[in-house]
Amino acid sequence: MNTGIEQNTRKDRWFGRMLKAIVSNWPWKLLSLLLAVCLWAGLITQDPTLTRERVFSDASVSITGAETLRRNGMIVVSGLEDDKLNARLRVDVPQREYNTVAASNYNPRVELSRVTEPGAQQIRLYATSSTAYGSVQDIYPVTLDIVVDEYVTNYRIPVSVNVIGEYPEGFYGGAFTRDPSLVALSGPKTLVDQVARVYVDYDASILQGEAGEVATALPMRFVTREGEEIVSDLLEVTSSGVVLRSIIVEQDLYPIRTLPVSQLDIISGEPARGYRVTGTEISPTTLRAAGSEEIISDIASLFVESAVDVTGAKETFTATLRVKKPSELAYLNSTNVNVTVTVEPVIISSSLPSVKVRARGTASGQSVSLGTSSLSAVVTGPQLTVESLRASDVTAYVDVSGLAAGEYILPLQFHAEDQDMSLLTFEGTPSSVTVTVFEN
Repeated sequence: MNTGIEQNTRKDRWFGRMLKAIVSNWPWKLLSLLLAVCLWAGLITQDPTLTRERVFSDASVSITGAETLRRNGMIVVSGLEDDKLNARLRVDVPQREYNTVAASNYNPRVELSRVTEPGAQQIRLYATSSTAYGSVQDIYPVTLDIVVDEYVTNYRIPVSVNVIGEYPEGFYGGAFTRDPSLVALSGPKTLVDQVARVYVDYDASILQGEAGEVATALPMRFVTREGEEIVSDLLEVTSSGVVLRSIIVEQDLYPIRTLPVSQLDIISGEPARGYRVTGTEISPTTLRAAGSEEIISDIASLFVESAVDVTGAKETFTATLRVKKPSELAYLNSTNVNVTVTVEPVIISSSLPSVKVRARGTASGQSVSLGTSSLSAVVTGPQLTVESLRASDVTAYVDVSGLAAGEYILPLQFHAEDQDMSLLTFEGTPSSVTVTVFEN
């Protein structure tokens, strides 16, 4: 018992001495401990051989050597899209740089200058190790699948303006001036060979209704011979060695006015004998013209280049004539008008003496006595027909059809053999005849 008590007493004295040693001058001892820790940390950070592993899971991959590749006549057409230019880096980073280092310090990249031929191929990803930022232990993916095409240039490709929308009411857009009108197109051969024309879209509906010059910078689009549009960032347009992003399009806007077409000297020649021109009609009677305000206000009417030749005409006909366009005008909505020339027979009157009088429609068992056996008449109708008529060709008659015996005063009617009676009118003297109908 005594032995156990003595042992416990010695332990208590030992712990007491230790606690007293620790507690005595404790501020100085705590300060010393802190200084030791700081000194240890400083030594650790200054030692480049002490590293820690760090992983960059979304490192941006840069592209180098693109210009060199182009000078070598090649260009990458696929495989280097933005969503594919990311890599995973595993790096041993010096302790002192661990918290400040970035993925860009290791320059993950693809080097296009190493490409030697067109076609589908794999290109390796590279990263740079250094003493300052540590060594790259692993990069993923190791390679990228790319497609390389020939890099070519086509020169003197025309630039066309595609007008969309309507011009302001009452205005006309003049000829376009394009700067430049021809361009050079560079890019992958598979694309460049398809492009037949460069287009710019000109929206006329946004123009202000004011006469004068309008200049607009318009973006380009590329169209094949079949009219299909090609969209690609790999196509580059240049002119005189300068890269272009747009085409300058200039145009004059002119006021539109309505001008009459003059009928002065609209026909020439003479129709056939016995015919005459009774009228001419122009269609349309007015045309829409555009030009500067000073020019168009001085033009009173438009004229045809040549007259309609009516020589020998015997009937109405329509001809197309060309309208003279004054050189000062920028626009004329039509250069042709239709001219309808009305040609009709010349109508004359002529006396026919001693036209025989007859009775028609006499019933069986009846006889007729006429108050006169002949008379004079005046015939009116087409000149050629009237001039050819003789008194012997004409018969004046009274119609006694259905009449009973008795005395009547009947109007005279006329008939000309082998003639169109709808074209002729007759006036007899006298205009009626006394007729006596007898029953036998």
